[in-house]
Amino acid sequence: MAQTVKVSILGTDYPLRSNDEQLTRELASDVDAQLKEFQHKLPSQSTTTLAVLTALNFAEQEAQAMQAEIRETERLAEKIDAMSKRLEDAMNG
Repeated sequence: MAQTVKVSILGTDYPLRSNDEQLTRELASDVDAQLKEFQHKLPSQSTTTLAVLTALNFAEQEAQAMQAEIRETERLAEKIDAMSKRLEDAMNG
């Protein structure tokens, strides 16, 4: 059941609806930390620019994780195919 979770990002409180309070808090903390890091490195940039950079950074991390998952799935599929072929050969041999 969704509940309202209050999180703080760059000093602003946001009431968010969430089915997983702990996850929402962790993600908000990650976003806040990333924004603060960019704010420290790029103090002349607007909050909007920092938010876009943060969003792109998280999107890149997600894309890399998805690519790694695809590669791992393909690797496992190849192993399964090889094992299946060995089993077939053993059963027919």
